[in-house]
Amino acid sequence: MTAHLPRRPSILIVDDSPGVLQNMEFLLSPHLSVQVADSGAAALAALTPDTSLVLTDVRMPGMNGVELARTLRRTHPHLPVVFMTGIVEDDLRAEARALGVLDVLRKPLRPGVLFPALQEWLTDAAHVTHVPDLPVPDPSAPRLPAPDPASAPRSSEVPQHSEPVASVREAPDREAPAREVQAREVQAESDPAAVAARRAQQAQQALMFTAGLSVLPGVTAACAYDSGGVPLTPAALDPEVGAYIRFLATAAHSVAHHLNAAAPVKAVQLEFQDRVLVVCPIPAGYVAIVVRDTPGASSVKSWMRARLGHSLN
Repeated sequence: MTAHLPRRPSILIVDDSPGVLQNMEFLLSPHLSVQVADSGAAALAALTPDTSLVLTDVRMPGMNGVELARTLRRTHPHLPVVFMTGIVEDDLRAEARALGVLDVLRKPLRPGVLFPALQEWLTDAAHVTHVPDLPVPDPSAPRLPAPDPASAPRSSEVPQHSEPVASVREAPDREAPAREVQAREVQAESDPAAVAARRAQQAQQALMFTAGLSVLPGVTAACAYDSGGVPLTPAALDPEVGAYIRFLATAAHSVAHHLNAAAPVKAVQLEFQDRVLVVCPIPAGYVAIVVRDTPGASSVKSWMRARLGHSLN
């Protein structure tokens, strides 16, 4: 009689970025049962009795990761939840801790961090009876893509599982010079004054774009966002727009890969009945511009081409 193979643990990955979902599924599916969902609502619908862990992005349109975790605490109080985000703030750590979230991972994720962490979390999960050995990838392997490449991981705190802790995992750096650089980055990241100064510099640079765009013919609104969809300039658009801008930009990068198109993406344009939305990358993130018609959109892209020094076709 042939013995049944043990069932693989099932992990649910939640992210509004198709590229992140695709890469995570490719990376983990040889070792785990992987489900993916592109929103908090879709995640709730995708849950099964076999779901062993939920790894969710924080900033998403509609139900965000924090709201999803809050709902899961009520409906599935023993289901482990882990956050992943491009920007890890003290308020988020505190909220994650209050919700019983196991950890907060900083994007872009490194396989060398993710695999050992998953091994640990799944081993501790109450109903998981068998956890396959997850191979630790070569530390030189590329990271998983994420919407915020500027937010490179900086911390290396590993949580103790006596109680849920919201910390930031980081892959060990085996090169001494790199460790010294990373230590300086950690210090800068943990310095509130340095963080505030960097944010102010980004906002000032972004304001130069939005102020110039506002005088162009046909422009009715313009707002700059960082790579995580957080406004850098006074919000001239609905607060929810930032998350969708991030989604559009990430989707455009993913489509470019499948089209074998030359990177980087230079503009995303959506045409509606009565207006046109143009999204252009800037050094600090993205600028979203609403114009009355397509000729106005062409003028905006020409202005951005001159401002940034590259072609926006």
